[in-house]
Amino acid sequence: HQSDAVDGPVFDLRPRAVNVDLQTDATLQVDISDALSERDKVKFTVHTKSTLPNFKQNEFSVVRQHEEFIWLHDSFVENEDYAGYI
Repeated sequence: HQSDAVDGPVFDLRPRAVNVDLQTDATLQVDISDALSERDKVKFTVHTKSTLPNFKQNEFSVVRQHEEFIWLHDSFVENEDYAGYI
């Protein structure tokens, strides 16, 4: 539901290129944990740590629903730039 308050940072959602070498640069760490079944929805807590300048905070956590991960997956699958990663 889009009118709910957002706990994490707000970003410009327009497509843009950001190159990050995650093999040698540990500046972005994402941990997805705490699966919680709430009525007919499954929610996860996404913990992020980063030293990238794109983030206003070095650490933050947000709660996301399973459907949001499906949307994210589908968005990446449809983008040629991410071929082979998903």
